[in-house]
Amino acid sequence: MLSLRRETDYALQFLKILSRQKGSVSLREVAKKSGLSFMFLQKIARKLRFAGLVKAAHGVKGGYYLALPARRLTLGQVVGAVEGGCVLMPCVTAKTDCCGKKSCGLKPKVKKLNEQMIKMFAKIKLSDL
Repeated sequence: MLSLRRETDYALQFLKILSRQKGSVSLREVAKKSGLSFMFLQKIARKLRFAGLVKAAHGVKGGYYLALPARRLTLGQVVGAVEGGCVLMPCVTAKTDCCGKKSCGLKPKVKKLNEQMIKMFAKIKLSDL
């Protein structure tokens, strides 16, 4: 079964909560509202911050907020930040055929399919979810 990791699911839930907030929101507040693990949210928020998708405000009224409007933030950006990109099969990014056999012939087809999936993820906005 092809699926995104739980971490990406939680990242999307976190971003949806941020998109509904005016101002910043603390991770503890998000954890309470969503039932997500605070520790796991910290890990996710860090990845999203390094990717430039969220920003953090420090201080008593600090917390996280979206770095981009929800209508500009894409599923592709989230997958890239959390999962490091999207690859259907390892041979897509390998310099050689994954099985070492030239007779396989799947690499060009899988590569094209992977490119289409990346384009589709780039079209899906957080505001659409």
